[in-house]
Amino acid sequence: MSVKREGAGFYGWWLLPILCLVYSIPIGFALYGPPVIYTFMVQDLGWQRGEVNVGYSIIGIMLGMGALVIPWLINRFGPRKTLAIGGVIIAVFCVLMAWLAQICATIFGHSYPVVYWVICFFVGLGLSFSSVVPVQALVLLWFNVHRALALGLVLGGGAIGGFIYPQIISNCIVSFGNDWRVGWYAIAIACLAGAVIALVAVRNRPEDLGQHPDGLSPQAEQTAIAHARHRLIRTYRTPFNWNFRDAVRTRALWLIVGATGLIYFLWQAVLTQTPAHMLDRGFSPADPQLIFHPAFIYGLILACSIIGRLSISFLGEKIEARYLIAIAGFSLLLGGVLFTIASKDSLWAAYIFPLLSGFGFGAAYVATPLIVGNYFGAASFPSISRITNPVNSIFQFTSPAFAGFMFDIYGNYDAAMLIGCAGGLIGVVLILFCTPPKPHKGASG
Repeated sequence: MSVKREGAGFYGWWLLPILCLVYSIPIGFALYGPPVIYTFMVQDLGWQRGEVNVGYSIIGIMLGMGALVIPWLINRFGPRKTLAIGGVIIAVFCVLMAWLAQICATIFGHSYPVVYWVICFFVGLGLSFSSVVPVQALVLLWFNVHRALALGLVLGGGAIGGFIYPQIISNCIVSFGNDWRVGWYAIAIACLAGAVIALVAVRNRPEDLGQHPDGLSPQAEQTAIAHARHRLIRTYRTPFNWNFRDAVRTRALWLIVGATGLIYFLWQAVLTQTPAHMLDRGFSPADPQLIFHPAFIYGLILACSIIGRLSISFLGEKIEARYLIAIAGFSLLLGGVLFTIASKDSLWAAYIFPLLSGFGFGAAYVATPLIVGNYFGAASFPSISRITNPVNSIFQFTSPAFAGFMFDIYGNYDAAMLIGCAGGLIGVVLILFCTPPKPHKGASG
């Protein structure tokens, strides 16, 4: 059986690398960049790790809480302008972050963490608008048959950016005499450039160009999904777009939120504390060998997440996402254990824990929107994100502050990792019970 395409000019395939770049910039710079800057800020401002990591927790929580208003923004302005608005917000407040010391000295006479926390609030809000939900919504609107592949390729941009951009930030800071302000300026410039790219190159939906998802006519798309002989898709796909009220009443939705929240709690504890932890364990940003830089180990985690993301791209249409998330969570557990023993004297652990942690996060990160889209429908994804993203972000982004304060109390991360791994194990068990929900009468076809 041949599947008829509308033409060779399907813009979705051009849109994928554009979205990959647009997504990589705010995630790689504004989300994954700050932990590298923090090692310099702590030394200069005299803050404790718990204080500085509260700011990162605020950024992360707002990354999820922004989903409360993103559906309104998308409905009002479309995903393209929503991405641009977010990039501009990040740029403005990262410049203010670079002026933090001057602002605090003028108002309070010293570097006051509360001002930093307030600025982090708006950086996180801009990050929410410029990244996850709008980009995932675009992929789900442009692709149905090849949804897992498209999600993996686009979200892989975050891993690429996470590997490259923090090292750029670190090198810029070192080049300017360990001035952490340069790092925030770099984030501002990059996110402003990302906003311009989004405005110029992104298109909201295939119908805007007279096209259909996957470049297939509606009839061909249904044939590709349903035709048993070719088995293009072997995983569950809801025949309905669930309404928000019915979705939040299902056990499946809350199992997804709870399980992934616990798994991501462990992930954030490992990721955000890696630069400082590696500094404690003998690594140095001034080392002549790049592989011994804390930023390199940190970036290596995110680079390894590409493997997990691409794995879901090829397996997500053949294996149910709940099994893939369980495997990812177990990989993160092993990474968390090795994190505690990684040091310059135990290089094997220092280079294996990034592989396991990165793979686990990358796989879970792509499989999570995939399971939501498969269980509840692509058109329902933005509205359901109003509940899944805020709750999930509270789970995972309390982790950096928690881990930082645990270090301040105990002088190491052992207790934080023990609690994180226990929660991750619970999350692995929960997701295995997350079977597809049964459609309610309120679901619309």
